[in-house]
Amino acid sequence: MRAFALAALWLATTSLAQDAPARVEVRLSSFDFTPSTIRLAAGRPVVLHLVNEGRGGHNFSAPEFFASARNVTGPIRDGTVEVAGRQSVEVRLTPARGSYRLRCTHTLHTTFGMTGEIVVE
Repeated sequence: MRAFALAALWLATTSLAQDAPARVEVRLSSFDFTPSTIRLAAGRPVVLHLVNEGRGGHNFSAPEFFASARNVTGPIRDGTVEVAGRQSVEVRLTPARGSYRLRCTHTLHTTFGMTGEIVVE
């Protein structure tokens, strides 16, 4: 009986772990994203933890990515998440397959190289 209970508990925790969203940390700094290519699994829930390491503001702008995703929650406005200096923000979503452009839309930040890509396979 004890073995059965342990097996049931193991199955329950394994199932919960598979359903838990992946957590991906993205660091924003002057002037890049780390990682610059974010790889996600299509249809698998994810939490994007966006960390601004700089004193000034940055944003995470990927309008097509956010528009194609499902179950999106977080401070997204017009496909962009603002992250104040030395702050972090979390966005939860279920991504759709595709390749999406990522950039910071603050003045000249894209020109200085603050760009990236989100690849969902």
